[in-house]
Amino acid sequence: MKRYIYKLSKEDFYEFLIRYPFGVEVLKRNGEILFATYEPVEELYPLKVEEISTDWQNWKEKFKPVEVDDFVILPPWKKPVFIKPGMAFGTGLHPTTRLCINALKRYLKEGWSVLDVGTGSGILAIISKLLGASKVVGIDISEEAVRECRENAELNGVYVECIKAEPKEITEQFDIVVANLEIKIFEKVLKDIFPKIGKVGIFSGLYKEEDLKRFSELLGKPFTEVYEEKDWFCVILDMNNTR
Repeated sequence: MKRYIYKLSKEDFYEFLIRYPFGVEVLKRNGEILFATYEPVEELYPLKVEEISTDWQNWKEKFKPVEVDDFVILPPWKKPVFIKPGMAFGTGLHPTTRLCINALKRYLKEGWSVLDVGTGSGILAIISKLLGASKVVGIDISEEAVRECRENAELNGVYVECIKAEPKEITEQFDIVVANLEIKIFEKVLKDIFPKIGKVGIFSGLYKEEDLKRFSELLGKPFTEVYEEKDWFCVILDMNNTR
């Protein structure tokens, strides 16, 4: 893999960031900005082109996003997801959202369809699209959430069908159903969610062992896998591979 080194003035660099669709690595800041990209930039001539060393993977893990004023500089392997501040739940900061994202990254295959139950801000629906889902539907009982879902999908340049609906109103099956809810809501709607699962169900919003045990009772089936973060749980049900 090659790394392309460039230098621009501060003003030109910030203008470049607005146009450039990928992340950059900032190497040095003085009067000018020395930075690197991982593919050639047609409009610029590189100062140097380097081959990435064999310890690239270790270095890659240490490279984190950097904030500079109103800019966030991302490495090119990071996929930005834009979420407007609003009333709906779902910014990616909560452990249950992160657990669901990890499950989607592992189980979602390109071209699959996804139903996001209780979509909130639409973050899980949007990420499903960015991961290669063909059709994504986000449902919520809140009109505010549905509006925010649509706005955030548009902001990220993807199409998500965001509709006000309950699970029982959905008549089709989806390859993956993701539901980040609360146990009290699962007690009411899990029976309506379950028939919509074609291949994989991802369920989160479960807090501590009590919620996990109660969800197991409601599901009536063994889990395929369980993720945990800070006493929050995410349950995966692979319809073809339960244990």
